[in-house]
Amino acid sequence: MAFVDVSVVPMDKEQVLAHQTVVVVDGRITQVAPAASVKVPSGALKIDGRGKFLMPGLADMHVHFMLPAFAEKSPPSASSDPSLQTRPTSASKDYARQNQERALLYVANGLTTVRNMWGDPTIDALAKEIDSGNVLGPHIYSVGPLTDGNPPVWEGSRLVETRKQAEEAVRSDKQAGYIAIKVYNRLSKDAYEAIIAAARRQGLPVVGHVPIAVGLPEAIAAHQDCIEHLTGFWQALQQDDSAGQKKSSSELLEQADPKKLPALVQAIKAAGIWNCPTLALHIAPRTDPPWLEEEKLIPPDVLEPSKRMYDGSKSAKDSPKGHALDLAIVAALHSGGAHLLLGTDAVKAGTLPGFSLHDELAYFVAAGMTPYEAIRAGTSDAAIFLHQEKEFGTVAAGHRADLLLVEANPLVDVKNVSQRTGVMVKGQWLTEEELTHKLAALKGS
Repeated sequence: MAFVDVSVVPMDKEQVLAHQTVVVVDGRITQVAPAASVKVPSGALKIDGRGKFLMPGLADMHVHFMLPAFAEKSPPSASSDPSLQTRPTSASKDYARQNQERALLYVANGLTTVRNMWGDPTIDALAKEIDSGNVLGPHIYSVGPLTDGNPPVWEGSRLVETRKQAEEAVRSDKQAGYIAIKVYNRLSKDAYEAIIAAARRQGLPVVGHVPIAVGLPEAIAAHQDCIEHLTGFWQALQQDDSAGQKKSSSELLEQADPKKLPALVQAIKAAGIWNCPTLALHIAPRTDPPWLEEEKLIPPDVLEPSKRMYDGSKSAKDSPKGHALDLAIVAALHSGGAHLLLGTDAVKAGTLPGFSLHDELAYFVAAGMTPYEAIRAGTSDAAIFLHQEKEFGTVAAGHRADLLLVEANPLVDVKNVSQRTGVMVKGQWLTEEELTHKLAALKGS
C-alpha cells in the first residue's frame, strides 16, 4: 500500500513533511520520501493523501481488558474497617467476546497500541490472536497481575506479604514475558521494598500505584519506573508534612500545598520516573451530547462491569477542584521536564474505551502542553518508555505500519486527531466508513 502525496507528521520532532509518499509492505513502513522521488510498487493499493495528514497511531498507556471469572473468591478481610474490605473486580465468563469488543473500540478511535495493566493468560492469548491477524485490535503490551497486600483492594489480586512471595511474583512475571510488575495500594513497606529489590535483580520494571504505607518520597527514592494516576501526590503535598494516610480525600485536597510541587517534580525527574496521570478518569459524570453519542456506540456489557465495581462512589478526586489540582500537578511535571504518558484507565466508570484518550489529549493541552507535546506522550514517548522505539511511535521506515490518516494538521489542534479518514494497524487499512460500520455492527450484536 502507499499513502500518496500526504503531509507526514512523523513525531520524531515538531515538524510536518509536505508532499510525501509512504510505502507499506507486509505490515511495515518501507519508505518515507518526497512523492516526486518515490516509485510506488506495481499493484500497490494507493491511498490519496492530498490535503491530509499521516501520523503514528495512538497509544493508551493504561487500559484494562476483562478478566475471566475467578474460580475462587479472595479470602474475606479480617478487618471490620469498610475501607479495608476487598471489592469485586471486573471479571466475566464471557470475557473473550467482551475483550474483542474493547479491542475494536480502541482501533476505531485510532489507538494501535495499549498497555494492559492487569496481566492474565487469557489476555496474552488475545494479544497473540491480534498479532496473528485473527482478531482486529491494537498491539498489547501487558504488565503482570495486580500485586497487592492482604487484604487486597480488588478480588483476584496476587497477594505479596513476604520476601519469598515478592521474589516468586517477580520471577513469575519475568518468565511469563510481562513488561513490568504492578504494585498496588495495600502492599506493606517491607513487601514493596522486597519487590523493588527482586525486580532490579531480574531487570523487570516496577509500575503502578504508590502504596499507602510507602508514600511518594520513598517511591521516588526506590526509582519506581512509572507512577499511575498521580497516586501519592496529594499526600506528599500536605502542609503539615504528614503522610496524610488517615486523611479523607477532601481533607487532602483542602490541605494540599502546591508550593511543594517543584521539589517533588525535580526529584521525580532526577529519578527518571514516568507518570501516567489518567486525568480523564476523575471527571464528574458527563451528560453532554458528544459523550452521550459516543456512549451509544459502546455495547452495554463493556461498561456495566465497571459501574458495578464503583457503585457510584465518588471522592474529592472527582470534583472540579480536585481536577484543577491534578491539572496543576501535570503542568508542574511538564514544565519541570518529567516524563509523561497518555492513559485513561479504561474501562472504568467515567471512561469510554478509545474515546477517552482524545479527552486526555485535551487535558494535557489544558495543562500547558503544545499539541505536539501532548500527542508525543501517546506516540513516540510511549515507545521510548516501552523500549520499542524501533517498532512504533513515529512514522519511519522499518516501523510497524500503525498509522492514522486525519483531515487536518494535529499539531495545530489536538481535536484534529479525531478527524479521521482511516486507521492502519499492522498494515491493515480501514477507512473511517468501514470502522463506523464495524461499530454499528458491534452495537447491534
